Amino acid sequence: MSLTEARETRSPMTRGAARFRHEALFYAGAEQFVRRTARYVREALDAGEAVLVAVIEPRAKLLREELGQDADDVEFLDIERVGRNPARIIPAWQDWVERDDARRDSRPRGLRAVGEPVWAGRSGAEIRECRKHEQLLGTAFAAGPPWSLLCAYDIEALPIDVVAAAHREHLAEPGLSAEDILVDPLPDLGPPLRELRFGLGDLPRLRADIRERAAELGLGERRVADFVLVADELAANSVRHGGGGGVLRLWRQGSHAICEVHDRGVITDPMVGRRRPDFARQLGGAGLWTANLLCDLLLIRSAEGHGTSVRAHLALGPGE
Repeated sequence: MSLTEARETRSPMTRGAARFRHEALFYAGAEQFVRRTARYVREALDAGEAVLVAVIEPRAKLLREELGQDADDVEFLDIERVGRNPARIIPAWQDWVERDDARRDSRPRGLRAVGEPVWAGRSGAEIRECRKHEQLLGTAFAAGPPWSLLCAYDIEALPIDVVAAAHREHLAEPGLSAEDILVDPLPDLGPPLRELRFGLGDLPRLRADIRERAAELGLGERRVADFVLVADELAANSVRHGGGGGVLRLWRQGSHAICEVHDRGVITDPMVGRRRPDFARQLGGAGLWTANLLCDLLLIRSAEGHGTSVRAHLALGPGE
């Protein structure tokens, strides 16, 4: 099927086991989006299914207007807020699926959702992470209650290569390994503002050093605490799991302050940082989870012989 033929097409492919159905909707403009998603949502409501729509607010507004009173039976999430960092999208779906599953009575109830992981204005780095998100959905929901997810892509607003990649991803089979997800290199950012080798005893100095460089990084008071916490979590993670220490690098790139931690460890779980830690069963394990909650973008790369690099982007606040 060509992209021209897909102008208003819902890809019929199902990724993962039958418990999780993952489809794509390629549409051209707001009118097609509203018509197709309203039909999809009403089919779900007529079947007694729970519905969640996680799209950008302009699309959500139009869909609510089209649905009228039916919109009262639909849960909406602003994907620009919840999913600015693509690694937070799967946890949002998990929270909804688990919450609804816990509320069910003895009668089976279906779950159906509409998502919009990529919208016009996403950076190239964000789009690459959205691709990883899409590739991991089958792994994330291989078990658990059955549900269906329709991912919407506007072929008028998005670059043709982004749409083509989304089409390929929704045709691909699940079962990706950490190597498939985590090996591609990080973009070259040039010489860092600061490079610091650290071990366990250096963590207080690392935190103080970042605070001292807040102005160089463009960080105002509102964001410096988050940035220090993220850097500290990543560095502590390297001390615990990456051979006892690593290297911290700092940059300012446009409207973002960036920190990267590299160590000798290797990550083997492609879902790392995307699962809510179960503190009732384990201690620790929250470093990358915490970083994902605070960051606007978190890039994780790991491979045998190369170690692990984790790069955190935090947007500067207004006036910073």
